Amino acid sequence: MQDHIIFLLYILLFIHSTIGYGFLFSRMVNRELLQSNLGYIGLIGFFFICLISIFSSFFIPHNFLHNSIFHVIGLVSFIFFFNKLKQFTEIKFLWLIFTILLLGLYVFKNHDDFPYYHLTYALNLSENGFIIGTGQFSHGFRTFSSLFYFHSILYMPFIDFYLFHSGPFIIILFFNFIIISKLFNNLKTGKINFIYFFSLLSVIFINIAFYRISEHGTDRSAQILLILIFIIFFEILYVEKNKNIILSKIYLLVIIVFLASSMKAIYYLYLTLLPIIFYRKKLFKEIFIKKNFIIILFVSTSFFLNLSVSYFNTGCLLYPAQKTCVIEQEWSIEKSEVERMSIHYEWWAKAGGGPNYISEIEPEIYVKNFNWLNNWIERHFFNKVTDTLLGIIFISLFVLTLFIFFSTSKKKTNIKVDFIAYIVPIIFLIEWFLNHPSMRYGGYVLFAIPIFLITALKLQILNLKKKIINILSIFLILLSFTLYNTRNIVRLTKEINFYKYDLLKSPYFFVDNVDTSLVFRENDFKIYSPKNNQMCWASKTPCSYSKNLKVKKFLWMDMVY
Repeated sequence: MQDHIIFLLYILLFIHSTIGYGFLFSRMVNRELLQSNLGYIGLIGFFFICLISIFSSFFIPHNFLHNSIFHVIGLVSFIFFFNKLKQFTEIKFLWLIFTILLLGLYVFKNHDDFPYYHLTYALNLSENGFIIGTGQFSHGFRTFSSLFYFHSILYMPFIDFYLFHSGPFIIILFFNFIIISKLFNNLKTGKINFIYFFSLLSVIFINIAFYRISEHGTDRSAQILLILIFIIFFEILYVEKNKNIILSKIYLLVIIVFLASSMKAIYYLYLTLLPIIFYRKKLFKEIFIKKNFIIILFVSTSFFLNLSVSYFNTGCLLYPAQKTCVIEQEWSIEKSEVERMSIHYEWWAKAGGGPNYISEIEPEIYVKNFNWLNNWIERHFFNKVTDTLLGIIFISLFVLTLFIFFSTSKKKTNIKVDFIAYIVPIIFLIEWFLNHPSMRYGGYVLFAIPIFLITALKLQILNLKKKIINILSIFLILLSFTLYNTRNIVRLTKEINFYKYDLLKSPYFFVDNVDTSLVFRENDFKIYSPKNNQMCWASKTPCSYSKNLKVKKFLWMDMVY
């Protein structure tokens, strides 16, 4: 029982601390952001914490003392702004959604990359701080994600690293709060348009398809953020007329794009939405005004820090793009290795290999000229893509049929969308298909967006009473929560039976006991390596799968080469 209390108190602390940092960031950047939905404030705080975590890791480990002070500041900020803004109703609603989604946070078995490097990467930051050249430990340590830095801030007394899987849960919590509270607010104000129905379809899809928090890794959280990016994009283009509100939403869009990009660099592509907005809304003069200086400074710093982490890990600004490996250093990954891994990732995304198969075509040839297409269709399109498509289409048809049943006739709508709403998601879907056609690299959401958009446009022309929309929306949201929890109950039942997960005794995920050997020692600095082909898990850090390493000082930091 004591472990369960500690578990719950800490996750609540981290959520409120994150919101507190969102308030702080909003106050520094633009006071109008303080009026944002509390879920958006939480995502802003998530971005700010990642930014602080990456910067501070270069100077100090994220140990118990550092993190305790950090979260005290976040909690004080939350209390101060909460009392000032009087958001009592919002915080109660957040607690309600937290309670509904909580079951998903209980995990015994995490995804396969978690023991390989996700857990170890974050734990190394907590125990040692940033070490230059960690890309030498294994190829897993070369792929940077801000989620690892966020998790390193969650290393606290009594709980240790047992909430290092909770970042995705916090993302899905804030996402649900944003969407559901927006739906209710729009119902009150009568703003029932295609964005309303698009948001409703999206929250249903995310709760059903992304129910398994342990499988999110660094990919699905960014995809959840991508839905918010498009919702804001549609709002700016087709709904908002007030220039101040538009600028505030542009701030939100930029922050969420940079947060998603810090998890997966491919999401920097979505910055291309900004020129479309500036052109359509004739806002070019407003880009570099003094009012925007602070937000430009922060996102520029985020971009610089993301590149710095990648560079100091691998010698490449954007690993594994060989062209970005500009200045070779002692810790740099060999360019031939970078090129090999770049081809490997593309080969893997295009279904060149998997647990039980491998293509006979050489990877360099396989990834070119659609040599991969037939195999991708056989291995990936069937059944990963088709299962997702069927789920998206089923949700769309179910919701559309339900609303049509209660409608009386069609009506004219004031909101019409042009070709941009259709063509932009399709362009990103084509880019995904040509370069990295794996569902984990954005496929789930990129298939959902155009289908949900078409469905939402059909729904907005139906003649429906406000009361009917309210009842059906609540029913569908509750149904999505029911399916979310049902699927998690089934998952936990399997984990209890198969893995002997004693959930009543402890809420913590499984960590294997790893036998390690000391592979390097100089003064107080040590590097360990797991024996018998084991994974690092939560063994002594830094943990490396490579044993032929040397260490020396680079500036004030330790450098592995």
